[in-house]
Amino acid sequence: MIGTSETREIVDWRKTTEDGKTVYEIEYSEPVPEPTGRSKTLFGASSGGTVPAGDQYFELPDGERIPASEAVFDAEGTTLRVRRRSSVVARLRRYLPW
Repeated sequence: MIGTSETREIVDWRKTTEDGKTVYEIEYSEPVPEPTGRSKTLFGASSGGTVPAGDQYFELPDGERIPASEAVFDAEGTTLRVRRRSSVVARLRRYLPW
């Protein structure tokens, strides 16, 4: 689960919509850093080894998975806001005829 650790747990969370995009506001039991990079503790696959970039994801409290390459974060104290941005490929597909 995103942002949890041996000492940090999710206290509360809510799912809202801003500008037509889903935003998760997750509150933790202690301050949470903004995720940077691809820490294996944040991803579903944690058995060791390398996970291909296309298979890395963040799992949110309601079970939804966001590809790591499409996740945007904003951390403030014990609150982490997570939203999904479209990948470059997804944005290009909207404009290409195929």
